[in-house]
Amino acid sequence: MDATSDADLIAAYLAGDHSAFTKIYKRHAPVLRRTARLKLYDKHACDDILQDVFLIVAKKLISLHDPERLPQWLHQILVREVYRYNSKGLRSVATDFQSDSPSDQAGIRDPRSEGALVAYEELKELLQSAAEGLGERDRMILSLLVDHGVEGNDLASDLEVLPKDLRSLLHRMRYQLEKCFDAYCVAQVGRKSCPELAEILFRWSGHLDVQIRKRIVHHIEVCPICQMVRTQQRIAIADLRARPSAPPR
Repeated sequence: MDATSDADLIAAYLAGDHSAFTKIYKRHAPVLRRTARLKLYDKHACDDILQDVFLIVAKKLISLHDPERLPQWLHQILVREVYRYNSKGLRSVATDFQSDSPSDQAGIRDPRSEGALVAYEELKELLQSAAEGLGERDRMILSLLVDHGVEGNDLASDLEVLPKDLRSLLHRMRYQLEKCFDAYCVAQVGRKSCPELAEILFRWSGHLDVQIRKRIVHHIEVCPICQMVRTQQRIAIADLRARPSAPPR
């Protein structure tokens, strides 16, 4: 058992040792996950909220003045995130697919701003590559939304479903797309730190089909190393989305 104190791990992480953050995650994530499961019935929501908690922790750990209070601080963040989820139905989705309104789902980021253009193009390319891991029906839904701007009753008609059933289809597609996004990002960088993932991706062509996406997602769920890589990639994506626009000339 690692006898290193939380204070020492925090100091090491703030000094640039990212493996220290992995140790923090492995030490405290099981308790936080059990707490989340007591408050939420949805296992996937618990996993998503846990990742959100550590995204917040990675950014704000420097503000924790008393490192010995790390467990209590983590619990407070978890409770707030659970409250947000329960009160607003929010889920952290890397691609901005957070709204239930189809019209809000069509874009990743407004590309008309000159300063945002690079970030937009990078995210668009990531989304396109990740979306290859969707099933046929989900790819159709995404294409209708993003490529053709179809929404509302027209979208329901094209999908041959009742309008009342559309929300559940969109929710499922967004959930699957998030998993594709995680799988693709982890696959791109995780092989260097995880031998098991490297074995799964041996001779991988780089194309994310449904079968390889499922294998990667399953591996991430049981691998602390790749869970940490996923968290780091989500932080990187969040930073990319938040890149400020250049001032007008």
